[in-house]
Order: sequence, then structure tokens, then C-alpha cells
Amino acid sequence: MRKYAIPALGIAVCLTAAALMAFGEGLLGENHSGIATVIGIVGIGLIGMSGAISAAISAKRSSEETKS
Repeated sequence: MRKYAIPALGIAVCLTAAALMAFGEGLLGENHSGIATVIGIVGIGLIGMSGAISAAISAKRSSEETKS
């Protein structure tokens, strides 16, 4: 269940960025597309890094199991 936490967070961040891109003028003012783009890139980065993070966690667990 934990291995889906980071991709789910990334998807939520991307959806937030899409909502800001579509409806952010009332919240952020006239120039809202820049911050929405940055938030979207952060979300995509989280989704992209989730595979590497889960692989590192599983490698750490397997090395701890072999030590005991």
C-alpha cells in the first residue's frame, strides 16, 4: 500500500496544477499559468521518481532481511 503513496501524491499535484491552469485566474490573478506549470512539473517529477524511490525502498528491505 505504501508503494502507491508517492505516485498518488504526484497525480494529485498534477491535477491541482491542471485545475489552477483552468480556473486559477480568480485565485492567483491574471498571470497564473507560470505557477501552474511549475506545480505540474513537480507533480510529473514525483510520478517519474516514484519507481526509483520504491526500488530503493525494496532494496533496503531485502538487505535488512538478509542481515537478520
